[in-house]
Amino acid sequence: MDLTPIKIPGKNKRDSCKAAIAQRQALKKPRGRPLKLQISNAGSQPSTSVPAVKKSKKRTLQNIKSKRKMSFLEKLPTELLEKVFLYCMNLELPRASPVIAGKLSSETVYLHTIISAFGPTWDRWHGRRKRFLGRNGKEPAKINDTSEGDPRLQSAILGLRWATLSRLLGAKDTWVQKNGQDRFSKPEYFFKTQNSSSDGDGNDDDDERDNTSAEMTAVEYFNNDFASFSEFMRERDGGYIWESCSWSVNKDVHQDTEIPSSLLLGPWTENNIKLLFWAVKSGARIDWLNSTSGEVALEGLKTAITTGNTKAIHLLQWYGLVEKLDVETLLWTFRNAGGDKIATVNQILRIGNFSYLSTKLKDLRKVQRELSDMEDEFLYEGNQTKLDFVKEIKQSQTLCKFW
Repeated sequence: MDLTPIKIPGKNKRDSCKAAIAQRQALKKPRGRPLKLQISNAGSQPSTSVPAVKKSKKRTLQNIKSKRKMSFLEKLPTELLEKVFLYCMNLELPRASPVIAGKLSSETVYLHTIISAFGPTWDRWHGRRKRFLGRNGKEPAKINDTSEGDPRLQSAILGLRWATLSRLLGAKDTWVQKNGQDRFSKPEYFFKTQNSSSDGDGNDDDDERDNTSAEMTAVEYFNNDFASFSEFMRERDGGYIWESCSWSVNKDVHQDTEIPSSLLLGPWTENNIKLLFWAVKSGARIDWLNSTSGEVALEGLKTAITTGNTKAIHLLQWYGLVEKLDVETLLWTFRNAGGDKIATVNQILRIGNFSYLSTKLKDLRKVQRELSDMEDEFLYEGNQTKLDFVKEIKQSQTLCKFW
């Protein structure tokens, strides 16, 4: 009795007898696996293959939960997890897990985080002049200082992507409505003419100005101040900038809060320029001793000069780089200014402290020699546009004061 054959997939061998081989050779089939025949409809145009549209994979919280095993902390209800985060105020917690980050990504959490970090500073300085003046209108010699907040926490929050200007201003308005209704705050405007010249005498006019300023929201004040700043930046030339602009700050952040590197280095979109303007006007600074933000700011200044971004140039110089401007920076600007070149150069001249050129002949001769060399080079090249640029520099209102 023959054994029952067991068929195993992939184990069937072709018949290797001579008759079978001759029969296969007579068919003249090409070697290898036969190709599938494409069915084409006669009389119709060849159809073009339409690529399949891939569905976009959205990184939703539900998808993340379904694909991974969650820890006990991730399984906590969102309301309880929010309380844990707001109690510890550890910004590393959302970075520990995408599930935790998704649960903490809400406008309510953002609002409470900003108020928790910046609230002590606002409580210390908002309406400070009105709160701490004595009966005679003068400030006491000693003030019982309170905590002004954590500068490291504030610096870290300003560097986060969700910390936009609209959320920061909205949080300030929310805090004022809850805690500062009885305080009269007098903001510092970019133009000195917009700031009331109060000497603390308790005049009625000053009180009226205080009441008007107190009625303005943080958003309204910022929009008015930034509009004045933008209008001033449109001037291509002008007098000495220190005579018309105020360098006072509003102290909306701790005095040791650092400006984020993303705002110092660029690129500067309109939103980044507004956030940098708010940070500078609020009192954020550049730490030259304990971080590399100073070097980053210098690189950012060079980038702003080469791209011709006068707003970024002004803001970077305004609070941290004025002391770093020297004649070498000015000469470098002559050669590398971009955008509206004359506006870029004049911005450096107007804000930089180059009044010493009239007394320091060595640096003055450097400037004169550089402009003379540039004029000779452009004359040799036959470039009239660059010659006009050198001529405009020599005729600028600020530089003419130093000749």
